[in-house]
Amino acid sequence: MLHVTLDSTKTWKQIVDAFATLLTEVHFVFTETGLSLRQLDSSKAAMVVLNLPSGVFQEYSCEGDYDVCLGVDELVKVSKRMASDDKLEFTLNEKDSRFEIKMLGQAERRFSLQILDPPARSGKKTSMTFDAKAEMFADSFKQAVKDIGVVSNHVKLIAEGDVLTFAGKGDTGDADVSLKRGDDESPLFELKVEKKAVSMYALNYLTEIAKAMSSDSVTLQFSTNKPIMLEFAIAEGGSITFIIAPRVDRV
Repeated sequence: MLHVTLDSTKTWKQIVDAFATLLTEVHFVFTETGLSLRQLDSSKAAMVVLNLPSGVFQEYSCEGDYDVCLGVDELVKVSKRMASDDKLEFTLNEKDSRFEIKMLGQAERRFSLQILDPPARSGKKTSMTFDAKAEMFADSFKQAVKDIGVVSNHVKLIAEGDVLTFAGKGDTGDADVSLKRGDDESPLFELKVEKKAVSMYALNYLTEIAKAMSSDSVTLQFSTNKPIMLEFAIAEGGSITFIIAPRVDRV
């Protein structure tokens, strides 16, 4: 049996919007402890991770483990029909292989979505260590990515000492944005660097992830020529994480 309720349509829309940036299908895993997802995009260059503990929901009844795979386009269309004051109910109809989303507000509305076959491969949990960790205002991250996008299709991140730099170079010029920890007006309020880290990432991925950020702050962790992990909070106690493969410049 799987039946959960959520009072905040805003939280659900934030989750769906985050998935829509990279995925065409979502493979939810419901367990007694909460809702999770760990999935690669089709290019296998990016991974999305969701952790939503049961306490985020107002009611959470899950007897056993359930895999629920749904199309992102359908989820997006349904989420757009949610009113801000709706209460949401999610129920698994195992007999008909349907995932039911009910909206309770001025009217009672129900959508029944076909459950798809789960993807053959999902992202495996791996242990990762990083040389640099930064925490900053999400809006400042978004602006830095937009600034580099003026001249380049890639963003080079450099963490050294007390400074985190976003840099880019293209045919028309180059740009960089430097943030220093400790400055009174700096949006960078944490930077820990074990050793200098320099790595480059595709701008299109970072741009889409920036659009999905719904919290005030974001945490970045990376090492030289290694994947970057970006994490931000969702609801109380939940989190969404993106892991992006680096672009290694061999020139």
